[in-house]
Amino acid sequence: MIFLIVIFMLAVFLLFRNKEVLCPSNVVFGSYFLYFIFPSTLFYILEWVDWVYVLPWGKTNDWSRLSEEALLSYAYVFTLFFLFTRLLEVLLARTSAASLFEQYRVNPFMLFAFTALVLAGGLFFFQVTGGVEAWFGNYSGTYLENKKGYGLLNFLLIMSSNFLAFVLGFYWKTRPRKSLVLVLFVLAALVFCAFIQGVKSRIFYFTIFFSIPWVTMARLTLLKGGVIFVGFVFAFSFAMYFRSNGFYSTPEMLLEYFLSYFNTIFLHDMILRDMQPGFLLTMDYPLHKWLTFFGIPSEEYMHDISRWLTSIYFPKQWFEGSATQQWPIETELYLNYGNYIFWIVPVFLYSSYICSLYFLRYRLGPVFLFIFTFELLFFLSMFRGSMLQWIALFNILFYLMILGGSRLLFVKENVNAR
Repeated sequence: MIFLIVIFMLAVFLLFRNKEVLCPSNVVFGSYFLYFIFPSTLFYILEWVDWVYVLPWGKTNDWSRLSEEALLSYAYVFTLFFLFTRLLEVLLARTSAASLFEQYRVNPFMLFAFTALVLAGGLFFFQVTGGVEAWFGNYSGTYLENKKGYGLLNFLLIMSSNFLAFVLGFYWKTRPRKSLVLVLFVLAALVFCAFIQGVKSRIFYFTIFFSIPWVTMARLTLLKGGVIFVGFVFAFSFAMYFRSNGFYSTPEMLLEYFLSYFNTIFLHDMILRDMQPGFLLTMDYPLHKWLTFFGIPSEEYMHDISRWLTSIYFPKQWFEGSATQQWPIETELYLNYGNYIFWIVPVFLYSSYICSLYFLRYRLGPVFLFIFTFELLFFLSMFRGSMLQWIALFNILFYLMILGGSRLLFVKENVNAR
């Protein structure tokens, strides 16, 4: 059955794909490629060659033992999301990205000032979370443990550095004459932010945001898709080696790590086995988190579906390190919308939201293009989380902040006067 579903997903994508790189339907396929097509294919390739596992824990996820319900639920949700988003993309009027890059320029002085502010915040965060000795002596432990109590600052740094990478890309694309000193200053700030924010994800995000001016005008081909995937594999492997303090030091170990990392379907299978379908069981979890900011306490594991399930299935991992496994969107749908037929409603609503941003991305200035791209990546993370995440409220507040300062950072030119 796995091979039939893999062929089905590939066929649907190839027949109906959007040739724009950054669009919701491609994100849907990308998510299921990473968490279903790629690991399942890799598993059976290793089985075919009689692979001898070198990691201490051996073979952790056996794709041949997954239940049919888990496999079919993945195929079902993929179909709903892909067809809804692709249909909405076709229905919505298209606009050209070229006009946006012709109309706006980055103010170099404001870019320097913004970079200095981000770097100052990063240095302060670096110092209060342990300084040189902690970060260079025990990177993984410091990254996981020492951030507690500095969540708001960490959030602002992550979002600001993402936006900084976007502004740098816009500056490079639209400025005929560039300041090498300014570019190097921005790059230094981004490298430092990547170090204190978790190298693995930051490299991916910074690359995406910097390249938006080129990616939005690019056309997606199978060759380009293959190059992107190979680049992702190498970037992920390098980042994992760095983050694990050199533990994953051979290609064989890194290859096996892919099988254990892309494990969401196995977590979903646990829920299908142990729990019955529910209605609105975890929908109020983000509200629990928001209420804590007004002095109403609640247990941390009740703030997110993956935290709650980690505390049940991996209690040692949660209570000793506050780390979480990430359950997929299929699990949230299963526990909150009961019968499979009801899943259509939330999937359509979320698809409509992300495609509305797709419609507006070139119409409201450069900052809104950043917002669309970030929400598109947030959409990607949603497939191993939940549709309503507590952090979404802070994302909106940050969007309002940068929209307020966008007139200082981006200068609109009179195209007709040139």
